[in-house]
Amino acid sequence: MDELTRVLWEYASSYRLEAFYGREGQEGREECTCAMEQNRAELKELSPPDLWKRVSALYDCVEELRLRDMEAAFACGFRLGASLR
Repeated sequence: MDELTRVLWEYASSYRLEAFYGREGQEGREECTCAMEQNRAELKELSPPDLWKRVSALYDCVEELRLRDMEAAFACGFRLGASLR
């Protein structure tokens, strides 16, 4: 991702992304976020330390993959849109 695209991505993800969720999408996202945090807290409480360390590492990797996919989708859409002008 070039510097201009990165700056636009950071701005969009920080200030504009939520405006593109519909009402159902926003509600579903909030429900998933709550469920995820609740399950994460319960897993931490119920898991032995070594298992929790692995689960936490797995969660972190999934989150990083999700972020990278979002960045790639943004960059692809931006470049495609810019090339169609």
